[in-house]
Amino acid sequence: TAAANLERFTVNFTITNLPYTSDLENPDSARFRATRRVMNTLLDRLLKESSIGPVFQGCETTDFRYG
Repeated sequence: TAAANLERFTVNFTITNLPYTSDLENPDSARFRATRRVMNTLLDRLLKESSIGPVFQGCETTDFRYG
C-alpha cells in the first residue's frame, strides 16, 4: 500500500470568551500549555467528526495572539 500524503493547513479564528493575557505569548507558561491542551482536544474532536475525519491525523496549536 502507498503511504498517504499528508497535507498541512492553517486555521485562524477568534476565541471570544478567552481573555488574552501576556502569558499566552509564552509557550512555556502554564496558561499557554493548558489552553493549547484544551484547544487541541476540542479541535481534534470537531475535525474527527467532520468530512475530513477519515483522513484527519491531528492538530497542533502553535500560538495565541491578541486580536
